[in-house]
Amino acid sequence: MLPVPKPALDPHVVFDTCTATAKPLTARTRLQALKDTVAKAATEYDTAATNQALHTLTHLQDEPDGKPDKTGGLNAQLKKTYTSRMVHKKSSGRGFYDQLLAGAPDGRCALCGHGIADTLDHQLPKTSYPLLAVTPANLVPACRDCNFYKGEQAPVSANKQTLHPYYDGQVHDHVWLFARIVGPPKPGVSFYASPPPDMPPLLAARIRHHFTKLRLARLYNPQAGPELRYLSRSLRQLTPEAIADHLQERAENWTAIEGPNSWQAALYRALASDVWYTTGGYKEACT
Repeated sequence: MLPVPKPALDPHVVFDTCTATAKPLTARTRLQALKDTVAKAATEYDTAATNQALHTLTHLQDEPDGKPDKTGGLNAQLKKTYTSRMVHKKSSGRGFYDQLLAGAPDGRCALCGHGIADTLDHQLPKTSYPLLAVTPANLVPACRDCNFYKGEQAPVSANKQTLHPYYDGQVHDHVWLFARIVGPPKPGVSFYASPPPDMPPLLAARIRHHFTKLRLARLYNPQAGPELRYLSRSLRQLTPEAIADHLQERAENWTAIEGPNSWQAALYRALASDVWYTTGGYKEACT
């Protein structure tokens, strides 16, 4: 996960702009009457997200209709406010969509840190929480894979909530992403999440859930292959005594640039500490 500053957008203004041109007029009138209700829900969301407690917002589920979609109901109109009045390129709210998407660090998905951020993910799904369909803090720049894997299931408990890039930057105060070197005969890599004992238990559980739910091992493992083949050639230019120090330096550089839980930092930490790899195993990557 990549920490992202919380959007400096007023939920009231965003909702007002997105619904101000809604058609027909009857739908616009009904939606505009919900401005204060939506703003109140956004405030509750901010408090819950700050306290890692989005699962406690069940009283907002299926509101304002009080039940899942019905044709022509307010819930359907609220979801349309996102799909037709924010996402659509000629819609009144498209500027907000583009601004939120532009918050992606280097254009990368905030959930996995690797894929291209070409969509916005609803942290609480709009299917269950239509009042939050265009709430800026609920919309995170993400890749399509993470959006798909996360799905539209709302968190049912505190430890079944994925990490939130706007609120959970403290997860990188700890090292929890690791890589395991596999070999001989050839070096391979397997990534895994292992929060340290001094991490708050709830945060540790959410890290494990995030890593599993978004299938990050499946994403990170293949990235190591080209890196190992590159190293197989470049490390031959160093003396055996210098290899571990060189890899450790790379681990520190990646930590400084991308954070301690980037797949690159985890990879180089593992390589630097693996005796088989540093004493000759690296040569086998290209054989």
